[in-house]
Amino acid sequence: MNTQNFKKYVFALALAIGFVVAPGLSSLSTVQAQGWGWGRGRWDDRRDDRRDDRRRDRYDRREEEKGFRDGLNRGREDARDRRRFDPNNSSHYRDGNRDYREGFRSGYSQGYRQYAYSRRY
Repeated sequence: MNTQNFKKYVFALALAIGFVVAPGLSSLSTVQAQGWGWGRGRWDDRRDDRRDDRRRDRYDRREEEKGFRDGLNRGREDARDRRRFDPNNSSHYRDGNRDYREGFRSGYSQGYRQYAYSRRY
């Protein structure tokens, strides 16, 4: 085989390998840019997001439970003192966050009804 044909063969082989390898390498850089690459990628981020969501859910549940207890007590007090049914009458309700107010409303209505019902019978 003469050198001219050998050079053409090596060039064609290198070109073929380049066509096979280049798309794979370019997709790796795209994957890494999207966060799926080596090290800390999207999977780890998703795991952290789920962990953060669970923490927020626990916090939200605690706030809702605290609001429920406070609302239950306030509802009983309002029914006992014969005040009208109005959870917004409490500064705790007005100053609480969304989850606290949601728990407060349900606790307030339950406490108000329980006390009012028990007084009738």
